[in-house]
Amino acid sequence: MSPGPSLSTTLRGSATVREKIQERPHDLDDRIRILKDWLHQIEETRGTKKGKVLSICNLKGGVGKTITAINLSAFLAAYKKRTLLMDLDPQGHCGLGLGIDVESLEKSIYDTLLDGSRNLTDPIVPIKPNLDIIPANIDLAGLETELMTDDHRTTKLTEKLQSIKHLYEYIIIDCPPSIGLLTINALVASHAVIIPVQSSILSLYGIEKIMETVGTLMETLSLDIKVYLLLTLFEWHLRESWIVRERIKSAFGRLLLNTIIRKNTRLNEAVRRGVSILEYEPRSIGAHDYHQLAREIMQIE
Repeated sequence: MSPGPSLSTTLRGSATVREKIQERPHDLDDRIRILKDWLHQIEETRGTKKGKVLSICNLKGGVGKTITAINLSAFLAAYKKRTLLMDLDPQGHCGLGLGIDVESLEKSIYDTLLDGSRNLTDPIVPIKPNLDIIPANIDLAGLETELMTDDHRTTKLTEKLQSIKHLYEYIIIDCPPSIGLLTINALVASHAVIIPVQSSILSLYGIEKIMETVGTLMETLSLDIKVYLLLTLFEWHLRESWIVRERIKSAFGRLLLNTIIRKNTRLNEAVRRGVSILEYEPRSIGAHDYHQLAREIMQIE
């Protein structure tokens, strides 16, 4: 069997857009504007994929990606929306953050994606009413090597999801902090991606990189996918946080969600206890913010 296009080929992207960006090495705002216009053009040429599969994705860690995946799922479930949280990060933090011993898993997402005869219902673990999880562990790190020569390696998750989509109103996927086969599988299967963005000046450069990468994948793989930005670790009292928000809002407009996730130590404490913030401290700032995020997602999706 001959392999499909390599990941490096897939990620080369649009030469025209890349050239335009390179012509403005010192103008970050202008480069971001070019990327935004590019994403809008891609969206307008495609329809909207049905099904509420949302990936939480960023190329760097420490931006609240997994905490967002866990708590958005918990609050959607609290609204009686049947929700599945799927961990595609080999670190297994979603499972750990919900009290699962991921090192002792008998069935995992790795086995299901690798074995064509296995159903995606096999590794599902019930957590709370309306909330299930498919956990992951370090075994998942070997999937890219195992599927290297598979022509359908970028659509493995899409194919598996067909058997369980009818069971859930929302499927939330926590991606690894890198662009590889796992993240590409998540994006191909998704109809929307939420990109958590830390509220700091340096994060603006990170946005440029992740948006360019997502746009390239959308164009190259013909993905029908919406892109949303979510401000996280927001420090309300810092002027820098508000400056960053205004710059992102000015650059990306409707791509920026209205909800702001404020910095709150209770969120990290909840993860360490193996529960969502809703269960750990329902009156905290973190619980309030993720409650708002769930409501916003239900309105727009």
